[in-house]
Amino acid sequence: MKDEDVLSAFREAALPPSGVDVARAVRTGRRQRRVRAAGAAGALALLLAGGAAVPAWFTGGVGQSQVGATPEATREPLPPPCPSPSPTAAPPVPTDGSAPTSFDVLRHWVDVTGLTRPQADTDFDLHVEDFTTARFWQRVSLLDRAERFRVEVAVFAGGGKPMFGAPGDFPGVVDAARGEPAGQVGGRPAWWLPGRQGMYQYDAARLAWQWADGGWAFVSAADTAQQSDQQPSAEAMAALRATAQRVAGALTIGRGTAVTAPFTVPGVPKCSRLTRTTVYRGTKADGTPFSRIAVTFGRVDNTDPLRFPPDVITTVDADSGATPADKPGSATEQVDGHPAVINEGFLVLHDVDGFALEITAPLPRDALIAYAGSVRIVEGAHGDESKWTDRPIRP
Repeated sequence: MKDEDVLSAFREAALPPSGVDVARAVRTGRRQRRVRAAGAAGALALLLAGGAAVPAWFTGGVGQSQVGATPEATREPLPPPCPSPSPTAAPPVPTDGSAPTSFDVLRHWVDVTGLTRPQADTDFDLHVEDFTTARFWQRVSLLDRAERFRVEVAVFAGGGKPMFGAPGDFPGVVDAARGEPAGQVGGRPAWWLPGRQGMYQYDAARLAWQWADGGWAFVSAADTAQQSDQQPSAEAMAALRATAQRVAGALTIGRGTAVTAPFTVPGVPKCSRLTRTTVYRGTKADGTPFSRIAVTFGRVDNTDPLRFPPDVITTVDADSGATPADKPGSATEQVDGHPAVINEGFLVLHDVDGFALEITAPLPRDALIAYAGSVRIVEGAHGDESKWTDRPIRP
């Protein structure tokens, strides 16, 4: 086997620290096709098993059970052929103060509106860059006005498995309670954690606490101007910790507003369930704001944002700002009068009621085009989020 063949098997695994802002680069570029190699789960377990010394704040060894899939997927190298039914059914909300085992993917469990309203007496003002909902976790990334300081909020259901890694190490499951005491958040004990997660190219101030019994929450604050090979000064880290504590105190965690989208899809693909939604908001080079909304279907749910169990997925997303001019020469075909990009398992249709519609699915060309034709843009949705629907999956 060639070296490049080995490396390609791990393209969805957690990577070691990089000097590049990987998260932003991936979000602003074209999403890569995500058809996983069948043996990636077993290969990832072997990769993690042969790592460096394990810090004391890891809670166990690495192995297949920590790949990040749901339990039925981690007992064997491959996910089950078909998941459980009722992919969008809302799990019951516990009444005993404990966290739910899983979240409703179409419901927000993190409210950051207390952070995104301009405050009259302070410059502390953040805006949401992206918000991802999933079955076992939800994550929100926020930026300050100058887009220098980044804050990441991650909230886990009881069935989630938070993963962390010290700089230079691969992530492992962490016992947050073995970190440095950090007072309380919402009347519950909190800790400072080492390592990097999500923003792993930065030495972030990371605060952890249980928002409900069995459910962890994490707030990370980082200075994106920080050099990847240098640690922040004690003064800079103290300021980041103060930001993280302030953000944590302003959060509301619990069953909240419904997820909305500017399109609807015709039910759930066969042998799949809804596993994720994402809304990303950014600004094009010419200053035009845009949004990119995606729904993802698959057979398994990753229990941490850094873990991608082997799976074949279907993703539908709509970009309010993308045009063929963004990538000259890419839209070489026409589908029903729309400039189109068509590759194996990947299709983009431009100018669909103002959106660029992107489909990634394990389908042959004709079926892929037919599936794209079944996606409906909500009338008036372009430029008016109040028109978006909270029922993106048609019966």
